[in-house]
Amino acid sequence: MRRILMEHIRQFWVIYLTLTAVYLAGIVFGAIGVSALSGTESGQLAQFLDKLLLSQPQSLDSSFLMQLAREQFIIMAGIWVLGLTVIGTPLIYLIIFTRGFVLGFTVSFIVGVKGFWGLGLILISVFLPALAGIPLLLLGAGFATIFSFLLIKGKSTGESLRREFFYYSLATVLISLGSVAVGVSQGYFSLLGVKFLNL
Repeated sequence: MRRILMEHIRQFWVIYLTLTAVYLAGIVFGAIGVSALSGTESGQLAQFLDKLLLSQPQSLDSSFLMQLAREQFIIMAGIWVLGLTVIGTPLIYLIIFTRGFVLGFTVSFIVGVKGFWGLGLILISVFLPALAGIPLLLLGAGFATIFSFLLIKGKSTGESLRREFFYYSLATVLISLGSVAVGVSQGYFSLLGVKFLNL
């Protein structure tokens, strides 16, 4: 399985390189976006962050974990649907940029407001789940982009894509399961981060 995956990435490395570049660009713009906030906006977001941290459940219940899992599933399902359309590629890249922007903004803002403790919170609650979550997101977007290009090629040649559709859907299911697992684990890490740092 690993050999097949590495061969796939090697074959379509340009697509994955551009997706990674777009994601990193989103992170950079997200970090820059924090500096564009006014003092009032920054203060309001800081108050919202404090309320959010205080409202964190003291123990993990099923509804909290289901919400995190649902969010990950919706993102991956949306990317899968866009891959089924000829014009879905720009929107896939927009989703990747947006996810990077959210991460960059979140990390920059929390570290700016909470300082050293905020950095610890980010490392535990965000960075550790992201080690698996980001590659899965890029992989899902890569499969969707590739299939979208295959659709364009198939429409011009009249080629049937039933086998490619099956492999694309199967790969998306496996990636989605991994993303859901990452979403659930993020709940554990967020609770651990808040408790450990006493925020």
